[in-house]
Amino acid sequence: MGAKKILVAGAGSGIGESIFKKLQLSSGVEAIGASRRGNGLSEGIRVGRNHFCDFSDERSIFEFCKLLKSSWTRLDAIYFTFGDGLFSTLEDLDPESWKKHLFLNLTAPFLLTRELGPLLQKGSFLCYLSSTAGRQGFPESSAYCASKHGLAGFAKALREEWKNREIRVSVVYAGAIDTPIWDGREGFDRKDMIPVEDVAEFLAGLSDQKPSFNLDEIVLLPKKGIL
Repeated sequence: MGAKKILVAGAGSGIGESIFKKLQLSSGVEAIGASRRGNGLSEGIRVGRNHFCDFSDERSIFEFCKLLKSSWTRLDAIYFTFGDGLFSTLEDLDPESWKKHLFLNLTAPFLLTRELGPLLQKGSFLCYLSSTAGRQGFPESSAYCASKHGLAGFAKALREEWKNREIRVSVVYAGAIDTPIWDGREGFDRKDMIPVEDVAEFLAGLSDQKPSFNLDEIVLLPKKGIL
């Protein structure tokens, strides 16, 4: 079958960027990235490259997926690591911000999965990065909690829908990881958070797990628990 073909969606920063770097160092892997910080698509799909895709824009998602499907005949794994945080009281949360946030964190993963589904084969692996906010509620996080609960629910339903295709689906409920999403937020000590490189090393290894089992749901917390 040759090298494993893996897409890291959200490879421009944070966890996705670190996973992408780890995979590029793995033998038997051909990894590509996609993010708003990626390179233009005029040169086509190139292994080891981060390609442009604005996951907040439906047309950009379709354009990237069309190019990928014309270049690759299969995908062995996809990491869904893109998304953002939206933290506000309900009273200060305007409907337009809600819509944009839910599109990026929930609708975009749905679109990407739907468009690239035909490339997935028996044994392919999907990893959706949710959050502890996808398992419980937090104040001033109603939009973020809604999006991450929704993403987890989508992934769990997809696991059941595609289990006859033997496609493995993992949901990762990540606690406080030292990434740019925490920039500007007060009351949190970054030293208490999980280093992003540690998380990336663990998650990158999931694409190489034994075919006899699947890690359905994974909770990653700092040593101090939920911060």
